[in-house]
Amino acid sequence: MRIARITFGMAAVRRATPLIGFGLVATLAGACTEYGFKGNADGSGGGDGDTGFDPGTDTDFSDLCDGLVASPHDVALNTECDVDLQTGGFTPVVEYHYGTTSFCGPPGVGQIVDSNGSGAIDSDDMPAIVVYQGGTSGMGNGNVVAVKGDGSGEYWRSSRGIGQDGGFSIADLDGDGWPEVVAAGTNKITALDGRTGRVTWTSPPLTNNMDALGYNYPAVSDMDGDGKPEVTVGNAILNGADGSIRGQGRQGKGAAPYGGTPSSGSYGTLSVPIDLDGDGKEELVTGNAAYKVDGTIKWQNGGLDGLIAVADFDGDGQGEIVKTSGIYVTGMESDGTEVWGPVVYSGNLGAPAIDDLDGDGTPDIVFAAQNSLIAMEWGGTVKWTASISDSSGAAGPVLFDFDQDGYPEVLYADETSVRFFSGIDGSVKLISTEHGSYTILETPVVADVDNDDQAEIILGHCSWNKSFSVYGDASGSWPPGRKTWNQHAYTITNIGDQGEIQPTGSTNFSTFNSFRSGDPNPPPGDYTDLQAEVWDVCETECDDGKVYVGAWVMNAGNIEVPAGVPLSITAGPGGPVLATQLTTTAIPSGKTGEALIFALSPDDLGSAKPYAVADADGSGSGVVYECDEDNNLYDWSSAVCQD
Repeated sequence: MRIARITFGMAAVRRATPLIGFGLVATLAGACTEYGFKGNADGSGGGDGDTGFDPGTDTDFSDLCDGLVASPHDVALNTECDVDLQTGGFTPVVEYHYGTTSFCGPPGVGQIVDSNGSGAIDSDDMPAIVVYQGGTSGMGNGNVVAVKGDGSGEYWRSSRGIGQDGGFSIADLDGDGWPEVVAAGTNKITALDGRTGRVTWTSPPLTNNMDALGYNYPAVSDMDGDGKPEVTVGNAILNGADGSIRGQGRQGKGAAPYGGTPSSGSYGTLSVPIDLDGDGKEELVTGNAAYKVDGTIKWQNGGLDGLIAVADFDGDGQGEIVKTSGIYVTGMESDGTEVWGPVVYSGNLGAPAIDDLDGDGTPDIVFAAQNSLIAMEWGGTVKWTASISDSSGAAGPVLFDFDQDGYPEVLYADETSVRFFSGIDGSVKLISTEHGSYTILETPVVADVDNDDQAEIILGHCSWNKSFSVYGDASGSWPPGRKTWNQHAYTITNIGDQGEIQPTGSTNFSTFNSFRSGDPNPPPGDYTDLQAEVWDVCETECDDGKVYVGAWVMNAGNIEVPAGVPLSITAGPGGPVLATQLTTTAIPSGKTGEALIFALSPDDLGSAKPYAVADADGSGSGVVYECDEDNNLYDWSSAVCQD
């Protein structure tokens, strides 16, 4: 395999202390002292104590500390990463079935139970597959069940019926390190303790905000960056701590009108919390409106509501929206302006997925249109069409590069079969008839559910004699996957590996630029390798309780790395994290990144040498999929402030 290890998410800093200093300096509680350096979130200074240095451009910091000067330099590319592409096979086999009653899905997947007895959720815990069992369609009275990912049994089953035809979100709602499961009924949202299934809260009635038949799909995000996540569903915004209503919209709720005609009714609520325009605040986005965290309108476009997906299609750093509204497909800018379409199809279109199907660097769109699966470029040009058996077409695809050839496969489950297509040309790679569904808004999901370091496919059966099936590769050649698929509106970076809430504005389109895709692989021939370097340490103010460490991230890969990469300083190798910064500018191939300054307390370092760690925040999580994860650590030559 090309890839040594996968870490995802930017899930470290819980905002226990303020963002301070040069760029985005996140000092963890009790670990570092704030010295009054003040700046704006974009790295520009301001206010009392401002040093006047811009970490993106300045290299002479002598006014801050005598002799502190950075010297940018070229970085040798890690040519060991430039290896011949190694491809695996694609021979899916059923590893196990679960249950005997129908379950539509998609299921939720996450590490929610401390299965290894470590006292915390960690990367070694066996993931759970979360499903509804025993309910009646449209009644919302199925129990929530957490099934062990290896198929060996159940972790827990809720004591009462909660939902049936909708989806889940898995995230740590209260910041205690233990994720909750958020489930959806017909008019209420319920949060359950991920360890036990005990109900922690139930929302007030949300009849006007949700789908009455129960096709509701919640999401979790810290929309306003206050460290307290919100739970969203339809056009309702709830406080994650207790389920109380924070805001309610009055326009769209992420529901598609039957046949594109609002008077005929609509199906589903599938809205998306995301920072479209990079202003640091997330909007709850639907097909025809975006809401602020209090439910007030940021924009509305007067068009049809619909099911959406978001990516940066034109390279402007903002998120464009593709919308399916019954029979129509439309492209919208980040302000809701409809810029192409509608392209007209028959049936009722499903939720779209996005990824770069052909390796040309531009995302593509995939969606179901009745008995056809369509791959489309931004602008509406069709790339390919494949046949499916789906009279409604409302189900959706997901994407993942299973055989590691640099191009994602497209997974779709229709009324009779599970189908696997080449993302390049839509050719059929496999069809399995062990499936049945009347197709609502379900999708397959992809995750390493049994801790074998290989991705599996988990698929609910909406009308069959099994609840769900888990597929693996017969030859054991599939790459590692994340151990979570936390919600229907899934992106790789929206929630951390163990359910951690991400910093506001950490948009997936600035990194992986995909939607409903679990595929982190770059196109063939591209690789990323990040390294750290401490370029100087200033000890002239040790007697005053200050030591300055200058460091940067270096790009030894052959492609540019976008902004937002964490760089941490630790006290010795594997020691406590003293401070973390996020880069604010892209790092070109073969170059050093911006010069970052860390103001530390010598007492926190003690006798340990300062170490810089690239692409690691306070919890060890990173944001970049690297070809070599073992060269991210750099140590200064000696301990500091020891005289």
